[in-house]
Amino acid sequence: MMLKYSTYQSIYDKPAPRRSWNNIITVSGWSRKLGKVCLLLFVLMITGTGVVTAFAAASDGHVRSELPTIVVKPGDTLWEIAVNHKPHGKDTRIYVESIIRLNGLNGSNIHSGDTIILPN
Repeated sequence: MMLKYSTYQSIYDKPAPRRSWNNIITVSGWSRKLGKVCLLLFVLMITGTGVVTAFAAASDGHVRSELPTIVVKPGDTLWEIAVNHKPHGKDTRIYVESIIRLNGLNGSNIHSGDTIILPN
């Protein structure tokens, strides 16, 4: 006995649907918002590091890289360094205190090989 009607459909009767790149690459609304938030955080992070770098200066307002430096030799003392490098007419005691403050030293103890930043 033979059936009159069949529900069979061949897969070859219709052409395959074409997938466009627009359907594959679509971004939903929440991922766009997440991307914008990440971009904002990145820009704020870069800006923040730039601000910190711009204000990284010595306590007296001079940028440390612009100030002269010396390397301490064996037998050097802060007093001798101050006498040899202080501006003409400046009190040696005040210049020694400026060196200590500028370099963040605890007292006048320095060691051979230390790099000392000299104030102007």
